[in-house]
Amino acid sequence: MKFGEYILEELSFNKWKLKSGFEFKKNKVVKIKVKNFSPEEISFLFSLSMAFGLNFQEKDSVEILNFFTEKKIIKPHGLDDFISNSKKRKNAWKKKN
Repeated sequence: MKFGEYILEELSFNKWKLKSGFEFKKNKVVKIKVKNFSPEEISFLFSLSMAFGLNFQEKDSVEILNFFTEKKIIKPHGLDDFISNSKKRKNAWKKKN
């Protein structure tokens, strides 16, 4: 048993997870690089999440973008293109989950 596992066992930690700004990479915890959103992007992402009936808050821009990227509605690093292209915004409603 590793020392860290021993401490977790002694402290009775059964389950834990990292905060949203961190992830595991090769057995290490690393900080996720976060994009700084403009006020227009924040407003757009929040209104998009509201239109889809999602339970996000306005401050959750990263989580909103990750959700739509996972559902393949917005391409990774393609937020600016999605915002400026009305055809892509219209087709977002036709995507199957």
